[in-house]
Amino acid sequence: MHDGGNIRRHARFDGRTVAQVVWQDRLGRDKWAKAMLLDVSESGARFEMPEPLELRSVVGLTSQPLRLNGQGTVRFCKREGNKYIVGVEFVGGCSWKPRTDQTVAG
Repeated sequence: MHDGGNIRRHARFDGRTVAQVVWQDRLGRDKWAKAMLLDVSESGARFEMPEPLELRSVVGLTSQPLRLNGQGTVRFCKREGNKYIVGVEFVGGCSWKPRTDQTVAG
């Protein structure tokens, strides 16, 4: 049965917490920013940050409250006002498991 276009393999969970993102810019300089993690699944995450990221670039993502520390590949980055919404797919063996008290994101 088709569920309205959702082709995700894993459920997304509300992640509303601060995360740190690290990456290299086009010139190879190391950069970092605080981001607002919007939601997370076993295979990826979506977050809001102050500057854009290149598609297919690899980023490090850390969130202590969610016990998340790993890398992901940027799958999309779109501007929303003066922020950017970024979606990453986890790579390099990184995955995430929800706590039993976390709720599925709408």
